[in-house]
Amino acid sequence: MLISTSKYEIYYQAGYSIGSQLLVNDLEEVPVKIGELGMGDLKLQSAKNDKIIVKWYECLTCSHLPTIGEPQCYLETGLLAGVLNKLFKKKVEVKETKCWGTGEKYCEMEATIYPTSTNKGFNFIFSEESNKLLLALAVQSVQANKNYQKALLGYINDVKELSLSNVETLFHMMPFGLIIVDSQGKVVEINKTSVHMLGIAGQRVQGRLLEEIIPLTNYSEILTASKPQVWTFKSEKGETIIVIGMPFSAHVKNEYMLFQLLPAERELVHHLLESITQSEIGIEYNYKVGEDNCSKPFQFNHIRTLNWCFKNVLILAQKAAKTNATILIVGESGTGKGVLAQVIHQESFRRHGPFIRVNCAAIPSELLESELFGYEEGAFTGAKRGGKPGKFELADGGTIFLDEIGEMPLNMQAKLLTVLQEKVVERLGSTKARKIDVRVIAATSRNLEKMVQEGCFREDLFYRLNVVKLLLPPLRERPEDIPLLVEDILKRINEEYGKKLRISPAAMEYLLSYSWPGNVRELENVLERAAILAEGQEIQPQHLMIDYFGQNKSIKKISPLCEVQMEAEKEAIIRTLEAFGGKKSRAAKALGISRQALYAKMVRYGLLKK
Repeated sequence: MLISTSKYEIYYQAGYSIGSQLLVNDLEEVPVKIGELGMGDLKLQSAKNDKIIVKWYECLTCSHLPTIGEPQCYLETGLLAGVLNKLFKKKVEVKETKCWGTGEKYCEMEATIYPTSTNKGFNFIFSEESNKLLLALAVQSVQANKNYQKALLGYINDVKELSLSNVETLFHMMPFGLIIVDSQGKVVEINKTSVHMLGIAGQRVQGRLLEEIIPLTNYSEILTASKPQVWTFKSEKGETIIVIGMPFSAHVKNEYMLFQLLPAERELVHHLLESITQSEIGIEYNYKVGEDNCSKPFQFNHIRTLNWCFKNVLILAQKAAKTNATILIVGESGTGKGVLAQVIHQESFRRHGPFIRVNCAAIPSELLESELFGYEEGAFTGAKRGGKPGKFELADGGTIFLDEIGEMPLNMQAKLLTVLQEKVVERLGSTKARKIDVRVIAATSRNLEKMVQEGCFREDLFYRLNVVKLLLPPLRERPEDIPLLVEDILKRINEEYGKKLRISPAAMEYLLSYSWPGNVRELENVLERAAILAEGQEIQPQHLMIDYFGQNKSIKKISPLCEVQMEAEKEAIIRTLEAFGGKKSRAAKALGISRQALYAKMVRYGLLKK
């Protein structure tokens, strides 16, 4: 059920967007997950064949509002359709059969499940970082309307002369900003709330282009696509404002657009975003072992390790996450630099802001400047009409992750240094500097100190980036973590493939004997391939096929597991003692064992000097 009116469509799409990402395994979990979002109390009435009927009490949109004579719960309808689509992977249509708005004491939804298989919902025009914001926007809009109607009822005796058909009066009384724009992008009408939010009191606004008062506006695309768009910008007061622009026809021949403004700082938005995070909705803060995608936000306490060096790295990273310091992550390919960057963002005070990743090695040098800093209309041949914001602007209020920073050309390094120092960006073809509030995390697999000495990397930029340095050890230097990683990876693979695979002792020895030049990413690829090749429930050495990539020369002689573990333990003790200058008490504490246990192991491995 997709309402054609744009005002309702945006609510339906917002609900569908979030519903399709809720983690549900069976129908009984649907009411629980929706309830966790604070959207009301659902009761499953029946589920027969292709029909599911639910009663929705305390509906966010319409509960405790006066009867208006028509259903109005488009946000909730979309939410239910989205979560059922995610659960059944079938085409789903939901219609509201009863509604508080029509005089009922509850709302009732009827879902129809069609036999057509699909993993697709709507073709959203919203950017990935706007998905969470979109639901917050829709809910806040609904809540604002409810508050307004309650206030209107409370003062009805004082405003008897006010007719609900008096659109102009209501337009100016709305508790959120509203602007009407014509097809040429000129402001036709603006309400008092918008004037206050934009800080343009006393200025003549009617007749001006909307882009002169609201940045990042692209009204032509809204009219062309006939679909709403959502974005954010910083007002002159420094406040973040959410904008939703939608087309509508006020007359048959004249096209107009409606722009709604909401302050992102409102408590309801933060409360809702927190609810979404707690309900395990993963939009782009996703984790998958060895990669950067997963089903829910990944945090430091989810990372398991027995390696003292890696533990120290995580302790430092967790401390740095609570600050605004620039971070440089160094490590070989596949060690999880991108994952760690997302974890740091997820546990920072910017976690509700965008996380924008830029692979400096994947973007041609001639396009890198426009990608990072954006461009104005006409800046170069083929420049998009209306211009385009760069990655730094999109990351405003959040974190930008500059992966493979060592591949950035020298001329771009100078411009990046200016951005880091001045906290402003200037679009290509523009003379206007734009203030930004962005936390920078950079990563590289190269030796930047050596590149500085060779003149391939700017020394001043290196020191600007190297505020907190996190050096990730390769997997070959932490073999004690391989069993833990294998356990985590197999758990995910079993859930994904519906299997109950386990690793055999012989296969584990094989994994422990390999040098892993591709690190954790290679380990995951090997296990995923083994899961496909394994006939039964146990992965054997022949399923691993490590030498498939021509890496068999790197495989050491296979030894019994106990010998491998003893060698790893001996190596860990030697390194820890060296790190603490031979002080056994401190070494024992770092290893997580008693001083007596350390002595016993040193005797066993012949490490005590006679």
